[in-house]
Parts: sequence; structure tokens; C-alpha cells
Amino acid sequence: MQVEITVKVNGHVVGEHVKQVDGTLEQMEEAIDAMSREVACAALQAGVDAVAPPRPLFQNRAENCDIRDTDSGR
Repeated sequence: MQVEITVKVNGHVVGEHVKQVDGTLEQMEEAIDAMSREVACAALQAGVDAVAPPRPLFQNRAENCDIRDTDSGR
């Protein structure tokens, strides 16, 4: 099956995740779980990007998220 997730923050699309998920139920569960972590990272990154500088310090609590201070076209 094809799973598609679109991430919007404040009405703006910040990420689209599409993945073909096949296999056993356990394999599909693992693939969808990994996809949900990617979506969470995209939403968190968009939240960080939405904060105007100077940005407060934060702790990176998710192991798989590469959250970084970016300049989103400002």
C-alpha cells in the first residue's frame, strides 16, 4: 500500500512523505513507525524555523531528528 502524509504548519506545507509499505504486518508497522518519526522531525524543524531570531536554546530529545538552526529564506 502507498502511504502519503502531508505536514502543514500554520497552513503552509512543510513536508510531504510518500512511502510504499509492503510485507508482513510487522514490517509494515515498522515502516509506518519510521515514517511517523520523519513527519515529527519535519514538523519540529518547521516550528524551529518559525521562531524569529534570536532563538532560545533547546535540547534535541529525539535521536533520529536532525533539528538545526536554519535560515528559511529570511
